[in-house]
Amino acid sequence: MDTQQPPAPAHTLLGSLLSSFSRFRRLEDRIRKLCVQAVATSDPDELNIVLEQLNTALHDHVERLRKLAAGHPVPPERRH
Repeated sequence: MDTQQPPAPAHTLLGSLLSSFSRFRRLEDRIRKLCVQAVATSDPDELNIVLEQLNTALHDHVERLRKLAAGHPVPPERRH
């Protein structure tokens, strides 16, 4: 018996959250792949290309995190 549920539509809250998670996951996977490529290459020209792509991917990731954080209030820090 197939127990998989159809994907949630993007217009629902669950669908929106799943879509966001999936975009973050793909970007994180891309960042990991670029890191591996940067370490593995010995060609300076190829390294520059990979590092430019990595820089762009990291910038995109930071921007997505900023947008996510802007939508959620940060609780005050508790100090004693």
